[in-house]
Amino acid sequence: MKKRPSKPNDDRFESLNQLREALEMFLEIRILINNVEWYIGTPQGPRIIASGDFDYTFPTDDADAVLDYVVDGKHIRDQWRDIRIIVM
Repeated sequence: MKKRPSKPNDDRFESLNQLREALEMFLEIRILINNVEWYIGTPQGPRIIASGDFDYTFPTDDADAVLDYVVDGKHIRDQWRDIRIIVM
């Protein structure tokens, strides 16, 4: 498994597995993808991803559904090194 070297006060994921585990624990996550804030969570039912006026309800609670979601032409799983964590 590839890991990104961590630095003190780093606000990025250390690995894809760290992001996967957060999703599997149903943590509410606020992140920045390409300087746009996104929310991933289950506020009152099924898991959603939302940004601004946009939101999408996932048909399943499977973490892979989130990781396979496409933002700016790339799957989230392929962007984990660049995603900045706001709150998790």
